[in-house]
Amino acid sequence: MRGATPGSGFPLIQAPELFDEVLDLLEEQAFAGSEDSNVVLSHTNPEIITHRELYNLVCESENQPFAILVSNQGSKDLKLGPLQRPGDIVLAITNIIRNLSTVHDNFDFLSRHTRLIDLMLRLCTVSRDANGTLSPASSVLSLGDLIRVRRDVLYTLSTAAPNIQLSTSSPRINFRMATRSFHLISSYLIDPVEAVPPMALVQLVGIPPSGNPKPPGLADVALEVFSRLSQLDSNRQIYSKHIHQCSLMSLFEALVHRLPVVDADFQMMIREPWLSYLEKIVIVIYSLAFLAPPELKQKLKTNRALGFRPVMWRLVQKLLMNHEMRGHFTICSKRAVEAMKVLDDAEDCFDTAKPTAPIMSFGMGYGEVGDNSSEKGTGLLGGHRAVTWEILMLHEVVKDEAFFGELESLSRVEC
Repeated sequence: MRGATPGSGFPLIQAPELFDEVLDLLEEQAFAGSEDSNVVLSHTNPEIITHRELYNLVCESENQPFAILVSNQGSKDLKLGPLQRPGDIVLAITNIIRNLSTVHDNFDFLSRHTRLIDLMLRLCTVSRDANGTLSPASSVLSLGDLIRVRRDVLYTLSTAAPNIQLSTSSPRINFRMATRSFHLISSYLIDPVEAVPPMALVQLVGIPPSGNPKPPGLADVALEVFSRLSQLDSNRQIYSKHIHQCSLMSLFEALVHRLPVVDADFQMMIREPWLSYLEKIVIVIYSLAFLAPPELKQKLKTNRALGFRPVMWRLVQKLLMNHEMRGHFTICSKRAVEAMKVLDDAEDCFDTAKPTAPIMSFGMGYGEVGDNSSEKGTGLLGGHRAVTWEILMLHEVVKDEAFFGELESLSRVEC
């Protein structure tokens, strides 16, 4: 499948019919047919099963005495005889697709293949019955198989995400892809045990800080997938329309809890993997703040238990006041200020009816477009004007007009 050089391999665009046959086989083995289009779409807040919960459940069940003799979902039917277990066929196909997704020539083909994205996300779904038992949506997969499938799908999305369009001609497909992709990504990020600052995360794994620890791999990939999926405003609008506010808030809170807080956390940010991890967290926080409805923005801004403002403001201060590494931290600091500004405005970012300039603004003595004097109330950083002005005087901030304007707006005080 892969070529002799990195990024080369079999181009799927030369065999689209063969690829459709592979998807037919995958759908037949996993679900015995296509998804019912007559199912009523539910916009209630479903439970998000975390990756850690699935992993612990599999470890617990497999450590039981005589676990190999117990027949569970996904076990091979003895009537199949020498034939391959259907779950193994599903695992093989998803792994092949993951390998093909690393070929540069396949990026656009896979990202624009709506049926592929919809089917692979369907494979990742898991449900809990009335007795509290978790089971994959595909009857041929065990929970152990499901963990492997979800990992392969996540890595496939990491390469296809920049060009994936969640907005299609079918509202049902839009709903399915938006909710399932969001739940898959959130399952690696919202577990309260793992949603902790960097140093606490390293201590949780048990690796000494001096041993050059790296961010958790799956959480890092999940952040990358959502940061790329939410780049397009059309995708943000789909998420805003179909994802329940409680799910948005859960992910937002978990990401804030992952931000560095103490000095030991910030010392780890000088390492490139951890700086990349931090930038992805801040970008996803901005995307969530952007697509959140106004009432949710207001809740997040005023939630003292979450402490979004002090945590983000400390982050900006620590990054920009680091004279040696300030140039490397500027992008992350700018995104953090943008996220605070979006929450401070608490407006509907998809409202195109709002004029971009005030009436009679140009040439009439009422100020220019975007003048901060038209803003009402005290900004999110209104109580920190002294420190804010110090940061406003930094060269990296002064030379960036947008950065300077947003930070100045956040520090406004209503007299």
